[in-house]
Amino acid sequence: MKRSVAVAVVLVAAAPAAAQSLRRTPVVQVVERVRPAVVNLTARQVVTVRPRSLFGDLFPEFGATGPQVYTSQSLGSGVLISPDGLLVTNEHVIEGAAEIKVSFSNGKSEQAEVIGSDADSDLAILRVAARGRPFLPLAEKDDSMIGETMIAIGNPLGLGSTVTVGVLSARDRTVTSPDTHRVYTDFLQTDASINPGNSGGALVDLDGRLVGINTAIIGDAQGIGFAIPAKRVRRVVNDLLRYGHVQAAWLGMFVANRDERRPGGRGEATGVEVVDVFPGSPAAAAGLHRGAVVLAGNGRPINGRDDYTTLLAQLAPGDNVTFEIGGRGALRAVTLRAAEPPADLGEQVLLRFVGVKLSERGGKVVVSHVVAGSRADAAGLASGDVVLQVNGERVSNIAQIDAIVAREHTRSSLLLVIQRGGFAYQLPFPMSS
Repeated sequence: MKRSVAVAVVLVAAAPAAAQSLRRTPVVQVVERVRPAVVNLTARQVVTVRPRSLFGDLFPEFGATGPQVYTSQSLGSGVLISPDGLLVTNEHVIEGAAEIKVSFSNGKSEQAEVIGSDADSDLAILRVAARGRPFLPLAEKDDSMIGETMIAIGNPLGLGSTVTVGVLSARDRTVTSPDTHRVYTDFLQTDASINPGNSGGALVDLDGRLVGINTAIIGDAQGIGFAIPAKRVRRVVNDLLRYGHVQAAWLGMFVANRDERRPGGRGEATGVEVVDVFPGSPAAAAGLHRGAVVLAGNGRPINGRDDYTTLLAQLAPGDNVTFEIGGRGALRAVTLRAAEPPADLGEQVLLRFVGVKLSERGGKVVVSHVVAGSRADAAGLASGDVVLQVNGERVSNIAQIDAIVAREHTRSSLLLVIQRGGFAYQLPFPMSS
């Protein structure tokens, strides 16, 4: 009888402590620690519009005089990643901003300076004058597990320091922007609620590590959000701080899905097939050739072009990558050291894959020569045609074409807009010989 009473007393005494510990879950503890490092961003854009109307055209003396200036604001999030006031956000949050205000969790705010940005990775780095504020460094290891708990912190719809919880749904997702048609690779996917304004905010795990920067959602879905992994963010930040731009990695080989290379789209889908190798490139130096089959890279399977593009996007010039190569009845490992793209890569690609030589004339890029029997010849291009755009970007000199192609050389095709007289033509060309 005495024994049962003693047990009852112990249980009653322990109940309040147990209830209290259950409330302070690992999620609560992480949020308390990391939320002060997540900030709210308000970017103010100044837009100048020249008014045009039928009334103004007919009666200009009564219409608006001169351009009209409008201001607009966009809301987003950012994360302080160092004690010296460096913070990271999405490029689309601060694009075109004339002024950026950073609001901290303690209610204070100050202006931020843009240090650098990269539209292709959709990342930007800013700096604030205040020092010693709480910060959250980027995770060192890229080892997030599918199904583990993820916490998203940001400024959705203007509601600052909002916390949502979910899991890591997938890794290495490839997403195409419906607005710019840019292809983003290597995304982390989470079902933690992400809404407009969360862009640039933190995705953290239960260890409180900053594993990603929240970036995008699928508008017609629920519970499908994407974040740029910390490994990619670190590379972009380092390049922007050191070089002022993100350096592309160049291997010199172009690949295609294997089922794309067979009549009727049928055949072996595992791996990608090398369809061209540039002379003097790292791939050529390693002995790779057309027809080789790339099955894996750095220990991860490559089942298609998206996997290959994702792997290449993770590399910087100077990094080594080891491919598993199949074909001819044997497997072998080949290690390549990534380099910087050739300075004239755009000219080389257009000559090799399209069949045109370019020159500059009067602030325009013009076709100076068409190779007989080339794709350009078959498409009807001729000397004197003007190259207006490459992959959707207007160009006025060859250096711009070189930069675009160096940045986007992993695409499967090259889209040119060619002007002849008063007409412009869109012409796609495969990125293979």
